Amino acid sequence: MKRNSTLFSIILSIVFALFIIHPDAAAQENNAQTLTKEQLALKKLEDNVQKNQDKVDKLMAKLAESDSLINAGNEMDQQAAENLESLEKEYEAYTKDMTAQMKALEKSKKKQSDEEIKAIDKEMKALEKEYATGSKEFDKKIAAENKKMIAAENLVKKGIEKEKMNKPLLKGAQKALEEAKLKLEEYENQ
Repeated sequence: MKRNSTLFSIILSIVFALFIIHPDAAAQENNAQTLTKEQLALKKLEDNVQKNQDKVDKLMAKLAESDSLINAGNEMDQQAAENLESLEKEYEAYTKDMTAQMKALEKSKKKQSDEEIKAIDKEMKALEKEYATGSKEFDKKIAAENKKMIAAENLVKKGIEKEKMNKPLLKGAQKALEEAKLKLEEYENQ
């Protein structure tokens, strides 16, 4: 028991000596707590500004993405339309050429013998088969370009939907950012 009381008196005298040596220690501790409260409030306001800035940045990135979808869709649509126009001209020329060849064979049939007519008929059937195959190829190419046009339209629609969805969100986020900046500025000017 005596030992505990001597230990207690030693600790008490050390604490007392510290207060005599540094009398402002307790006062500084209270002052530090006040500063940290101010610093915490400032940090909270700065964090709020940063959070809102991040939100605005994310929404701006989403709007940029929607713009790129719209632009990509428009470019894809334009290219597909140009390709379709070119294919239609090629198909028209191909049909004209095949028709001319068929007419020439038909004319040559009139003054020929039976054997030559059979040979010309075979040539005409081969030409018809070639025309049918060529027409199918053109149809496949045209269908592919039509698919590109549909895909382009879907890209544009998707971009417009994203834009419609994110523009109001961006306005709200920008307003919140401005409010957070004002609160921070007001706090800093106090």
